[in-house]
This record gives sequence, structure tokens and C-alpha cells, in this order.
Amino acid sequence: MSEQSAHQAHATAHRARSGPLVGREGEMAVLRSAVRACADGRSTVVEITGDPGLGKTRLLSELGDLAETEGLTVLSGRASEFEQQRSFGVFAGPVRSCFGRLTESRHGPLDEETAALLELVQPRGSGPGRHGFAQVDRSRLHHALGRLLAAVGQDRGILLCLDDLHWADEGSLELLHYLLRQPPGTPLLLACGLRPRQAAARLRASFRYAVADYRVERLPLSVLDRQACRSLLGTTYPPARRDRLCKVSGGNPLYLEVLTELTPDGDGAADGQTDLPDTLRAALAREIASLTGNELSTLRAAAVLGDPFDPMLLGQVAGLGHGPALEALDVLAGMDLVRSCGPGGPRHEIRQLLQFRHPLLREIVSRETPPGWFLGANARADEALRGSGASAVERAPFVARSAQPGDHEAVRVLTEAAALTTRSAPATAAAWLRAALRLSPQNPSGEAARQRLEMLLGLARTCGTTGDLASCRDALSQALDLVPADRLDQRIPVVALRSVIERILGSPKAAKRALKDELARWPKTEAKVNPLRLQLATVGMAQGNFEEAAGHLDTVLALTPPPVDSGILTSVAACRALGAAYSGRTGPMAAYVSEAASAIDVMDDEELATSLDEVGQLGWAEVLAERHADAVRHMTRAVHVARRTGQSYMMPYLLLCQSYAQQGTGDLAGAIASAADAEETAHLIDRPDLIGYALTLRAAASALRDGPAAAADAAERALRAAKHHGRLWELSAAVLASVRLDQGRPGDCVELIRTITGIDRSETTHTLRAMWFCTAAQAEMARGDTEAATVRARQAAEAAAAVALPGQSGYAALAMACVRGDDAGAAAELCADAAEFFATGGLVLAEGRARLLHGRALVAAGRLEEAVAAVGRAKQIADAHGAGRLSTLAVNAQRQIGARRPRLAGHAHDVLSEQELRISQLVSRGLSNRDIASMLFLSAKTVEAHLTRIFRKLDVSSRSALISALAERPADQRMAG
Repeated sequence: MSEQSAHQAHATAHRARSGPLVGREGEMAVLRSAVRACADGRSTVVEITGDPGLGKTRLLSELGDLAETEGLTVLSGRASEFEQQRSFGVFAGPVRSCFGRLTESRHGPLDEETAALLELVQPRGSGPGRHGFAQVDRSRLHHALGRLLAAVGQDRGILLCLDDLHWADEGSLELLHYLLRQPPGTPLLLACGLRPRQAAARLRASFRYAVADYRVERLPLSVLDRQACRSLLGTTYPPARRDRLCKVSGGNPLYLEVLTELTPDGDGAADGQTDLPDTLRAALAREIASLTGNELSTLRAAAVLGDPFDPMLLGQVAGLGHGPALEALDVLAGMDLVRSCGPGGPRHEIRQLLQFRHPLLREIVSRETPPGWFLGANARADEALRGSGASAVERAPFVARSAQPGDHEAVRVLTEAAALTTRSAPATAAAWLRAALRLSPQNPSGEAARQRLEMLLGLARTCGTTGDLASCRDALSQALDLVPADRLDQRIPVVALRSVIERILGSPKAAKRALKDELARWPKTEAKVNPLRLQLATVGMAQGNFEEAAGHLDTVLALTPPPVDSGILTSVAACRALGAAYSGRTGPMAAYVSEAASAIDVMDDEELATSLDEVGQLGWAEVLAERHADAVRHMTRAVHVARRTGQSYMMPYLLLCQSYAQQGTGDLAGAIASAADAEETAHLIDRPDLIGYALTLRAAASALRDGPAAAADAAERALRAAKHHGRLWELSAAVLASVRLDQGRPGDCVELIRTITGIDRSETTHTLRAMWFCTAAQAEMARGDTEAATVRARQAAEAAAAVALPGQSGYAALAMACVRGDDAGAAAELCADAAEFFATGGLVLAEGRARLLHGRALVAAGRLEEAVAAVGRAKQIADAHGAGRLSTLAVNAQRQIGARRPRLAGHAHDVLSEQELRISQLVSRGLSNRDIASMLFLSAKTVEAHLTRIFRKLDVSSRSALISALAERPADQRMAG
């Protein structure tokens, strides 16, 4: 017996709910709490893990009863060991149930994405052929599921139980990850059952990425103790026999139940009977052994069709007439071997479906079906589906199981099915292409070779979409072997794409070797191989070999006959822009960035889809050139195109750039979300260095939003994941250094900066060095080494002068300000200069921090009114961009300013009217005049007049100064919100 079937049998067979639930009091308390939370509008993820038979499915069933009692909508789905090539199989039941719950008037005409999702989860043969909706991009299908859940749940909330997730298909895992990252617009209790030792790493990681909207509860199940086993057995057996049963079962509740049912008197339990899965299998096999020929054939046909199945197909698949099959079906239903399952959608579209009593029965029937009969039944199933007008997608599973090598029609069906599902279910498409390749000639020639080449290229693209880049690379290598040696036009795209994949996999040397090997096959003056030279330039630039890369680019331009294609010019400009950014040559960088941006901005999406590598290079050049808004614009579009065209292998590169640029513009929420998406896609292609950099960007944004404590763990993990002495490593080290400084650990900060600013480093990003030196200067001052801080400040000034970027000039000014502590006025002016530099460069949060430091320096200089304005501006920036850490520091500074200001002649409570006090309090909460007017049922002009009088009475000239004045009053004199 499969382990999956063993524990499902415990809950879905008719005996599953007969015994009491014992030994799970703690787990049930957690489940009751989760149900109450969902009913109150709060979402929870419950992860139930454990070995087979421990009661995961039973707990999910109990949870369903609790949820129904609270009025939640209950949806259930499960994965199947036999249906792992079925797209979104885990969600098939929930999606069909959603449609069953929505009346025709409520959901009306279906949008394309929702219709596609419904079609993809329908049992094969349950309706008319597909309408081409399978080409809908999988990300749009994810959004369709979210909308569907929101429509069904409304205000009541939903319990979504997903069982046996260790068997889940790739599409289902992606949908689960989407729900964990993007909760639907309704309270959701997401309960998942799985065996952790058989669960894919991606599934286990998904639960760690659940957003803060969810409370996460983990319930690892263990075996029952002796007392719980005794309680489960009751008083039927004497104590000695109960002890033997408990010992033999090992505390597994399913095995204990099987022992009591198969040996009601306890005989055998004491004789070392431990092969309980085989015992349970034998018991169920005895139920099937009594079937007649027609009944057994009908049950076998049902096992071939899947679970659930359409009974109208049984006669043809079983090789019987329609009437005899239905008669046999009545017998099977009477024996409770098959059961009815509810309609899964609009009633006029969906037939009544049937299912096995539990998966174990289907497994036993399948494994005991003679292989010849099994092959013939699959062929008959395909014939039945073809006769009903079913699409290639529905026929593909049966064709793959029954076709023989050399079957050209089978190859056609499988390749067509792959083409229809490449975008919506790429992992399934890859399976069909592999099956087609298995059936096609292995050493073809002529037209057969061309067809096999197309299948291999399709497999490469599909594997690239799923993130399986190793398989993508292997398929490209096999494809290249089929391309004739003299077909340059066919070889170049394959070699170029393979080099991109090698580079993304972190193997630039392999990419370079493949490119040079192919270039050696052709004359040095051949212009048609320029795409390979462009790839060589990209590899050289990434490795820091800027002169070598420039040489390849010069060759490309020299060999390209006029007029030079705009795509070539764009590629050259983007590569040169990023090389110039890395090396700190900001003059040429600006020109190359503008040239590449102008060309890319006029491309339509189809053109852009062929140039995503170049767009990524441009985006990184833009962020290093401090053109963050331009980078956000380009990366947002590139990410959209990459998703739409299935170029998943480009996503980490693009999303990391997007996150970096969003942080530069102050969009912390967007930066964190993009970094999380980048981390997810980097996991798919197994790139630890990119995972590390995603963690770095998340840590940097979290430090600004929530403070260093919230960022430290991610920053530490990032540095461990990144490769030592690479560019991503140096950026990770710089972020951790900043976190350490904010944590009050300046010594650690100094050591980290020292590792990335040494003169012996050949791979360094020169356009960021002034920022790193600034951090080091502040750390040296924090540990009292003024001399070392002065050296670092001087280095910051030199680095900033070399690149002449406003942001880097701002960091140089801040570095110098921190060492001028003996001259508060000079330090204040330097901080003001830094703030202006950051404003010019669009580094809004850096400007906010500089404004805060400016305010502190002004306080030290005794210029309190100016300090109020500076700190007020810092807080305004922080609040506008969700920078909680900066906002807290600004509030603290405002309080310090208030404490140092001369005392007013009378407290605000004494000099202001009740209405003026109320308005002042609302101002201190950050409300605008319009908001205050709305709350107090006044006009905006009346509020403005009140504020004028308030300013005059308290002798202040700004809202920030008013807040400070209010902060002076004793707590018992402040009005409550």
C-alpha cells in the first residue's frame, strides 16, 4: 500500500469517523482557535505534518466540521499519486465547488482567466473540447483563483483544506505559493496536510514565505502514547491484549484501527504482526475479489479514467456496451466501491461525476490490472475522447500511456497538448514533450530530424519557464547536435540562448567556452555571429574584463554593415552602460544609458521580449547612475513581458533590479515585495547568490521600515548565501554593515566595510564606494576613532568626486559632517548640502535621513527653530514612504528639541481654547486641514483661521514647531486623541 493511501483510508472510508479522536487535544485547541479567528476576519495557515496514518486527514475532517458550525465556506482538495501530471490537481475540487456554490446570476459570463481555470481542473472527458483557454498565462490563472475565493467567501470567510500536498503537481504548488503571498479578499483559513519527508523543498519553503496577513500554526503529529491508545481501544479487550495491540501498532491510530477490525479478537496482534500496510491492502483486495468479469472491467476502466471520472465513458474504456457498464456500475456503487461526488460547476455544464471510496482502492485496482489490458484501456479511452471532440490536452495522458515508439499521431497529439499548456501549465507541457521525444526516432534524419529539433527547442523553452534551467541547458545541447553544421542561422540562436542560461546558472566560464567554441567554427569577419560576440561582451563585462568586453563590442559595430540595426545598437549601448557603471566612468555611462533607454522605450512588447537581457543591463546601469525612477519604469515593463512570454529564467535578474530601484524612490513596500518575488524565482533556478541578494534587498528595505532588529537575520543569511568577493557579496556586506551600525555594533560595521573597500579588489562597484566609506566614517566616529573616521571621510570625498553623482556626493558630505562634531554649524551646513544632493538624485529616504542629521546638528548649534523645520521635513518624508524607523527617530528628535526650547509663558492648555486644543491635537497626529475640517464638521477656511491664532498664541511658525510645543505640556494636560 502507498503511504498516501494508508492515511487517506483512515478518514475517507466509511469507518474513518466511527472511532473517537483521542490524543489530539492540543491540536484541536489550535484548530478551534483558527476557526474562531477566521470567523472574526483574521486569516491563518495551518500546516499539519506527520507520517502516514497519524491522523492528518482526520484532523482536516474535524476542522471542516468546526468550520461549518461557525458558518465558514468549506472547500477541500487533495493531491493524488496517480495524477501528478494533471494541472492544478489539488485545486480541482475547490475550484469546481466554488462554481457549484455560485449561482448563474452571481458569476454571470466568465472572464477568460476564470473560464480557463475551470476548464483546466475539469475531469477529462466531462465536457466538450477545450476552447484554447489553456494558453492563458499561469499568473493570470492565479489571480482568477483569488477572485473566485473572494466571491465565494464574501464576509463569511473560507476554510480551504488541501491534503496530501507532498503529491502536488507544479501548478498546484505555484497556486499555493500565490495564496500565501497574495491572500484573497476574504478571511481565509488555509489548512494543509503533508508528509514533510516526501515534500519538495519548494513546498516546505512556501510556508516560510507566508505574508504577515496570515498567522502561521504548525502541527507536527507524533504517535499516540500508551494512554491514548488504550482510550481509543476502549474496554473491548482485557488490559494485556490492549497493551499488545498498542505495541504492535506503534501508536499509529490507523494501524491500531486496522488491527482491531481485522483481528477483532486480538489474535495475531501478539505474534509480531507488523506489516500492517500489506494487511490493510489485503483486506481491501478481498472486497474486490468477489467482483464478476463485467464489474471488475468497469472498476478497472474507472481507475484508468482517473478520480473523479465520467461514468458515460466507462462502457467504451472497459470494452463493454454502455448498458452492461451501467449495470456493473450499480453493483459497484451498492458495494460502496464508488461514490457520487457533487457537481463542480454550473449545473447545465457539468455531468454527475463519480469517485472511488478512497484512493487506496484505486491503487489496488490499478496495480493488479494486467499490463496488456491497461494499455488497451488507455487506447480505448483516447479513442472515446477523440470521438467526443476532446482536445489534445485531455487526450495526452492516455496517449502517453498507450502509444508505442514510432506512432506519429501520438507524437502530434502530445506536441499539440504541450503547445496548448506551455503558458498555463509549463511543467505539464514539459512532461508531454518528453513523452513525445520518447516516441519519436532517436537518430532521425530529414523531416523527422526537423520535428525532433522543434520538440527539443520547445522543451528548452518550457523548462526555462518552469525554472528548470539545467534541463533547459541539456535540451539546448541536444538540439544543437541536430542542427546541420552549415546552418549558421539555426545554430546562432541556440548557442546564444544556451550562453544566457549558463550565465544565469552562475557558470560564466561555461558560457564563455561555448561561445568561443562556436565562434571558432566561422570566419572572423562573419557578421552573422555578432549575437555571440554580444554575449561574450556581456560575460566579460560581468567578470570585470571591461577592455575585453569593449573589444567584442567594437568588433560587432565594425562588422555590422550600415545601416546598423537598432537592436544591435541597443545591445551595445546597454552593455557599455553597465560596464561604465561598474567601473565608475559616469560620463560615458550617462550617454550610453540615454542611448539604450531611448531605443528600448520605442520597442513594442514583442520586440522587448527578445531584448530582456539588454533591458536588465540598462536597469542596473540606471540604478547605479541614480536614475531610479527610470529603472522602475523599465523593470516594471520588463517583468510584465517576461511573465507574459514565459521567460521565467530572466525574472530574478529583473526583480532584483526592480527592488533596488523601488527602494531608491522610497517605495519600501514595493521593494520588499519585489525582493520576495526575486527570492522565490531564484529558488526555482537554484541560485544561492541571487537568493542572498534578494535577502539583502529585503533587509535593506526592512531596516528603513522596521529598524535594524527586523533586518539583521535576513542580512546575515544574505551574506552567507552570496559568493565571496563577487559584486552581490559586496553589496550584501555593505547592507549588513549598515545594519550593524544601527544596532550599535560599529566595530563589526568597520570590519565589513574593510572587506569590500580594499585596494586589491578588482571586482567592485565604483559608483557605490562613497556610500560605503560614509558608513565606515560614521562607524569609526561611533567607536571614538576620529582619525580613522577622517581618513574614511576623505576617501568618501575622493570616491564621490571620481563619479560625480549627486547621491554619492551626498554621502561624501555626510561623511565629512560626522567628523566635524567640534563645529556644529559646519556640520549642519554639510548635512544640508547632503540633503540637497540626495534630493537632486531622487534618493528620497537618504534625503530624509540627511534632514534628520541636519536637524540634530542645528540643535547642537542652538538653532532650534531651523532644527524644527529640518526634523519636521524628515518626519514628513518618513511618514509618506512608510519608513517607520526614520519616523521614530524624527519623533525622538522633536521631543529633544521641545525639551531644549525656552518654556512658554503659559502652557498650551492655559492659552488655547478647547476647540484650538482639539485642532492642535489633530495636527500633531499628522492630519491635514481638510481632514480636520471633515472630522470637526468645519470648513477648511475655519480650520486655517484657527491655526493662525494658535501659531500666534504659542509663538510658533510651523506645524512641526506646534507639535514640539504640545510635547512640552505635562501628560495630564494633553487631550486624548
